Amino acid sequence: MSDSWTGAQELFDTWPLVPPTSEDTEYRGTLRRLKDTLEGLMERRSSWRDVAALTRQILLEAQAHGNNSGLEVPLGAPLPTRLQWEQLHCHALPAGRRVLVTARPWHPDISDQKATEAAEHDFQQIHLGESLHQHLALEPGPADPFWIQALGEDYAEYKSIGQRQAARAVALAEPGSTVIACLPTGHGKTALVQAPALLSSKRSGVTLVVVPTVVLTLDMERRAQELLSARGRQSPTGRYAYIGNLDENLKQQLREDIRSGSQRLIFTNPESLVSGLKSALEDAAEAGHLQYFVVDEAHLVEQWGEGFRPEFQTMSVHRRTWLSTAPKGREPVTVCMSATLTEQQVTTLEKLFAGSKPAEIVWGAQLRHEPSYYIGDFTEEEERTEAVLRAVDRLPKPLALYVTERKDARAWADRLRTAGYRRVADVAGYSSPDERRQAVEGWGGRSAVGPIPTQYDIVVGTSAFGLGVDLPDVRSVVHACLPETVDRYYQEVGRTGRDGCPSVAYLASAPRDLPVAEGINRQAIIRADTAWSRWRWMWDVRDKTYTRPRHYLINLDSIPDNVHDISEANRDWNIRTLNLMLRAGLIELHVPEPPQRNEGEPRAVFQERLNRFYELASTHVDVSIADTQTNDERHFQARFETERRRSITAQRNALTDLRTLLRGERCTGEVLSTYYRVQRGAAPLLSGINCRGCPSCRSTGLPTDNGFYRLAGDPHPLVPAPPRANRDPLGTLRGTASCLSLWWGTDAERQLNVPRLLEMLALRGMNVIGGPGIASRLAETLQEDVAPRPIICDTDADMLRFYDGPIVWVLDDDPSSVDSVLRSRLGSPDVTYLIHPRGMPHPERPDLPFTALHPQNFPVRNALESF
Repeated sequence: MSDSWTGAQELFDTWPLVPPTSEDTEYRGTLRRLKDTLEGLMERRSSWRDVAALTRQILLEAQAHGNNSGLEVPLGAPLPTRLQWEQLHCHALPAGRRVLVTARPWHPDISDQKATEAAEHDFQQIHLGESLHQHLALEPGPADPFWIQALGEDYAEYKSIGQRQAARAVALAEPGSTVIACLPTGHGKTALVQAPALLSSKRSGVTLVVVPTVVLTLDMERRAQELLSARGRQSPTGRYAYIGNLDENLKQQLREDIRSGSQRLIFTNPESLVSGLKSALEDAAEAGHLQYFVVDEAHLVEQWGEGFRPEFQTMSVHRRTWLSTAPKGREPVTVCMSATLTEQQVTTLEKLFAGSKPAEIVWGAQLRHEPSYYIGDFTEEEERTEAVLRAVDRLPKPLALYVTERKDARAWADRLRTAGYRRVADVAGYSSPDERRQAVEGWGGRSAVGPIPTQYDIVVGTSAFGLGVDLPDVRSVVHACLPETVDRYYQEVGRTGRDGCPSVAYLASAPRDLPVAEGINRQAIIRADTAWSRWRWMWDVRDKTYTRPRHYLINLDSIPDNVHDISEANRDWNIRTLNLMLRAGLIELHVPEPPQRNEGEPRAVFQERLNRFYELASTHVDVSIADTQTNDERHFQARFETERRRSITAQRNALTDLRTLLRGERCTGEVLSTYYRVQRGAAPLLSGINCRGCPSCRSTGLPTDNGFYRLAGDPHPLVPAPPRANRDPLGTLRGTASCLSLWWGTDAERQLNVPRLLEMLALRGMNVIGGPGIASRLAETLQEDVAPRPIICDTDADMLRFYDGPIVWVLDDDPSSVDSVLRSRLGSPDVTYLIHPRGMPHPERPDLPFTALHPQNFPVRNALESF
């Protein structure tokens, strides 16, 4: 039903009967939640408070559209009483055996009159629920042939220029290279993973995607199952998530499918990558099956990898092994994706996952458009608790309530249930994978097999909840805490408004929050003198039998003199030491290499050495010395301390920026944009500023006519060009000129030979094409012929303008098709294969044909004979 008010009145008119969903009556949005809530009343799966909160929301949505009529609601348990309606900020006037319920607007407390008017306007927009896309100047455009063939006709357009540029960068990436893609939330980062995986699956191939949480892993699996099933590209088991509680037989089957290359996509976490999947991934890489290694939410490599989950950083060691063992030209491409990245995070990603080759960076960052920001600073814990309960009552659902500590998640869930809510779930470190999955599916009303009734309107969680989970219509995020960094705060705010509609972020802080945030912010980063002590101990007890030249087998369980037992904590400190040494440029990390059998060595002796190696492999790491002075104490401590201080400074600045944001002295968008900027060369990579409302901006009055105080345009990053020389297959014909002229004489020759030439060029790596002579059907047919190689079709001359890699440009018979953009390209050093009619005039001398003045010109048929 498109009219939620009408649908709600019908539900109350038929109460206690709740009509079943049929093809003629589709319930959506808040109305769907109200229907599910009413159905659960008799079974006590929901309560009067759940009903009242959702009914109030429907009334406010109706008011935003000009309907102030109210709803006639029956009286009598288990529906709300008149007093209970009043508790939920509604009016309830007697109307016979019913009450006429109307809703009173609300927003968080604001003292300033201008800001109050702005907040009232803001909440009206939130309840109006209209997509902001009309204001955002996003530029969807025709998708490239490889994108459509991989994902289907539903993906005939890119969502934005940013998505297009990132997709092209990943498609063009050379084997063994690294792409860092920073793309705004909602621009389709998930499809960047799915497209190359599905395109490459025309032959055997595995795309490995590392995600930070079980909840996200399961959500990614659900989306993959839907898409791969629709495309007829399922993996043998139909499962795509490798997590700890899987049945052992299923785990074994997934490992075998990875080894054989038949597992199209596999989602896992860093801990499983470096343990249960280690051997299978190494075998897949060695066989050339591991094609893409994707790190999703890549900002966490630096944020979490230095502290409680070091595997985020140590998995870089395994990447090096895959690159070294893969067949030449079939090394996996590494893709690190995030919606936000800081200078420190990009530096960490480059050091860990790019190595000596610089990463290709696609920077399309801009701040979220949807949330407006509200801050409440309370002097007493009780005041904060009352404010948060009031906000949960009155803010639109679905709603996420974030806390910092596990105990607070449970306490707040209990507090809400005590207040009368039953449609509440909590997700924290104590939650099992099944509980996490049930929370996400019940919150969103969708499982892997399709729509299900909604069970929860509110989820209480710690920082790990919701990361990357794509529930589109979350309307509110509430913080009953002070996050330890501005990064964590913004990531959690990012759960809202993913459907492009306005949303609200409300943070309520109290005095006890600051010590908790500072304590987490001062996460244990090992001191330089302690690190030196640990390193020297690991170095002194290294395995002396390891025979790999200039490599050393280091025991991660080495125990310094002042530690008295082997423990996970001791190993973690050793790993943290090695990680910071790696980032400081003191060492390189590798996966241990099995010994080789010596000539004449008895098989039994070799087998004994091999068995000993495998006993050591799980607790040892291969280290090579990257700095000749690594074992000089003074030099070690200086280099180590520099890297340590960089990490500490970044953490402290992140908390300082959050406190600046909370004071409301500057626009929230400005604070966030300053935080998410990366210096590269002379020009910084900036995050576009968007602000729909914050304490600072609301104090100036209402936003501009477009509904924003600050509004950035659609980001337009450049597509980096890979350096590979053999993307110039006719280089010998081209010689020293940047342009190679290839011409046809007759129309019959064009129709016969040009498609054949394009195919031969694409098969040899020259897969960026464009020009007026490329009809859409020709591009589609070419993609079908050369798959799984990708075809990129430059329909708007963007690549022609800005891409400095080789391009094939095909003209038609119209002389005016040599426009100023093409003339500029031909005058540049960038390689261009120009395919054109023989009589095409020279752009600078139109009285003469191009072939008369350009010496590097050949008939198309001669080019074909060159292969």
